[in-house]
Amino acid sequence: MAVSSVYSEDKQVGRVELIRKMRRLPLPGEVLVKKGDKVLPDTPVAKIALRPGIPWVIPAARLLGIEPSELGKSMLKKVGDSVKTQEVIARAEQGLYGRKEITSPTDGVIEDVSDRSGRITIREEFGKEEPPISFDVAFEIGCRPEELPKHMLRQVGQEVKKGQMIAKKGEAQAFFTKTALAPVSGIISKIDTETGKVTIARPFKEVVVSAYVEGTVSEIIESRGCIVDTVGIRLNGVFGLGRETHGELKLLCNSPDQVLEADMITEDCKDKIIVGGSFATNEALSRALDVGVKGVITGTVNYFNLTQSLGVKLGVGITGQEDIDITVILMEGFGHLSMRKEVWETLASLEGKRASINGATQIRAGAIRPEIIVPFLDYEGEPAKPAVFDPDLRVGMHVRIVNEPYFGATGRICEIIREPVSIETEARVPVVKVELFSDGSHVVVPRANVELL
Repeated sequence: MAVSSVYSEDKQVGRVELIRKMRRLPLPGEVLVKKGDKVLPDTPVAKIALRPGIPWVIPAARLLGIEPSELGKSMLKKVGDSVKTQEVIARAEQGLYGRKEITSPTDGVIEDVSDRSGRITIREEFGKEEPPISFDVAFEIGCRPEELPKHMLRQVGQEVKKGQMIAKKGEAQAFFTKTALAPVSGIISKIDTETGKVTIARPFKEVVVSAYVEGTVSEIIESRGCIVDTVGIRLNGVFGLGRETHGELKLLCNSPDQVLEADMITEDCKDKIIVGGSFATNEALSRALDVGVKGVITGTVNYFNLTQSLGVKLGVGITGQEDIDITVILMEGFGHLSMRKEVWETLASLEGKRASINGATQIRAGAIRPEIIVPFLDYEGEPAKPAVFDPDLRVGMHVRIVNEPYFGATGRICEIIREPVSIETEARVPVVKVELFSDGSHVVVPRANVELL
């Protein structure tokens, strides 16, 4: 298929453009690629092997005898610094009363120093997996192993900090009370009533970020990830759910107004991203999930069908993290609407090509919309510049404003301003002019603050 069949200067869909995707770890880790590397969607670009860190909050100003506002000047370590157990992290001179110091209760990283509350937060450092620790709690508190459960203050599955009391025997006089303290931080994984030992595990989790799209690594983000560049076509839907995935596009409907039925989805759709037309039935969505379809692109669905057939609850305001094995993208939203002709024709012309899709949607401030990316790595023309306004907005469309000062107001788009405009925050953003239904007045609002009705 020639690229020209999907590229048109007078349409905002089907634009072949340079697409840049940031692939970033949530915490510092190891970058697995270098600048210039060619990557596929499944190529790991960065990873981090970590155990969940536990925050330690220290009332430092009170312990040092100073005002919270003076804490910053007393710090010997700054936010982001690594510290070791018993290392001095803050010091205050008290004149005749000498010097007061605070030491770290754990190995970790200083996460916050608050001049308002006077507290220091230390996050236990993330590190490699450590073996579980077992210690004889029954012996420490002087009870028989079978009696241990009734003296435990923390149970299996609960998190504990190093030095925290996890078992106690005796309630009368403090002299006769015996306690057991956790030797490490972690999660209690076992209470053995035969040996009297308690096991604390150090949970280990590996977070891997993949390239998501086929392309070239153009930039390395130190200890975090990279930016992947690809030349291709990007389309945005109105609503979606499901995580990032990729697969071959397969067209199942013959027109943008044809309904996607269950009997259209055959076994050869497994691992494909199928493209429908106007509406996907409840049975079609269920069938797609059963067959092993990776993604469904359609015009609309019924809201209740979507949740019932896939067995998911939709998040409030944001989607994309649902625990399902399929990604669904609605090009028009909910109800019974035909997919716009130019969008359907673009998708139809891309049949057989591999696409990367993401159902993540945020309808409030921030305006994240589901996306479909089809790379054209052999494209020899000049890629179009990324649009500075939403390519799917049209004059006359009805929208709702989702941010102050016009929150909840509805109206009609009367002008699309294609160049970024300075707003009250002094940021330059793409905007649209909306004629409000309530009083006929015209307001200019950022594109991120409107959603299609």
